[in-house]
Amino acid sequence: MPTAAVHVLFLSDRNAAYSLLAEAILRVEGNGRFRAYSAGLEPAPAASADVLNFLAARHIPVQGLHPKSLLELEADHAPTLQFVIALSHEAAIVANERPWRGDPLVTDWTLDEEATTSPSSSAIRDAFWTLSRRLRIFAGLAQRKGTRRSLQNRLQGLQAI
Repeated sequence: MPTAAVHVLFLSDRNAAYSLLAEAILRVEGNGRFRAYSAGLEPAPAASADVLNFLAARHIPVQGLHPKSLLELEADHAPTLQFVIALSHEAAIVANERPWRGDPLVTDWTLDEEATTSPSSSAIRDAFWTLSRRLRIFAGLAQRKGTRRSLQNRLQGLQAI
């Protein structure tokens, strides 16, 4: 019997760069076991063209990647999340204070915030590899049995990778 997909939200300030990278990476790394979403506290008007080009150059699908508001994921028809991963300091504060439907595990994987407004090509590359490493490990952890607390500690520990 197939297992239901695990729903994961990547939350950032603008949802134009790093959270879109994370969403695209987990779509590929998750191999159908995960449903990846991203949203911003104050979404940008458009996705970073540099991020979309970076992903496309690596043959990672970019269709459907665009800045979205957190409000879209709070609608009645929105999926129940199992994980919320904040990628900025401000997003981490909001994620930890917000009452989430389904009581997801919330963790903080803040990336280089100075580069989030208009990341350079090297910042995009570095964020991509950092997120790729973390998400490969996450994909294994998220589907293991264990206590909520031990999983939370392991997920938070990925911040150092």
